[in-house]
Amino acid sequence: ASARELGPPAWGGPWKGLLLAASVLGSCLQPAPAQTPVTIVLTPPSPVVGGGVSLAPQPPPQDLLTCNWYRSATVTDPNSLILTYVQYPNPAQNNGPAHTGRETAGPGCALNMAGLMLNYTGNYTVQIQSSTAANPVRSTVVLRVSGKCHPGSCADPICAPPPTAIPAPAMGLWASTPGMSLAGTWGNPPPNTDTVG
Repeated sequence: ASARELGPPAWGGPWKGLLLAASVLGSCLQPAPAQTPVTIVLTPPSPVVGGGVSLAPQPPPQDLLTCNWYRSATVTDPNSLILTYVQYPNPAQNNGPAHTGRETAGPGCALNMAGLMLNYTGNYTVQIQSSTAANPVRSTVVLRVSGKCHPGSCADPICAPPPTAIPAPAMGLWASTPGMSLAGTWGNPPPNTDTVG
């Protein structure tokens, strides 16, 4: 028999079942929703030494399970983990190796830091896992802490008070600030130089 004699396929039987199965399967395979990009908002926008700052993911994560904060531009070094915040079933904060005692987790996975020092300047990365996303979302922000340190306000070497002149051992030479030459005569300080003694 030729193709002309067979005519179009009958829509009963196996074709009807196959078409119905394809239609049902196609309606179940919806594309995964795109993850919303996250940015980190600093409050206040220009933090200063001795003050505090909040780093808040925006928009706030929906269906939050956990978030990890890192003192780094990446999440690959476990030593840069500041804290993990677990939202469900009971909110809890678990501190990591980079936790200094000045960081706490806040609502919406915010990282709150108090008593800022200049060495807090750097990259901070959040990794957020929600119950509705297959993969975690990451975002990084650069924190710049500004301001002058006052002696005793922080232990950071960047904030150390400027060096002062110190008398040298009993040889009679006088030391000056680093980078300046040593001068003097035995037993007498050099002329026109600030000294201690």
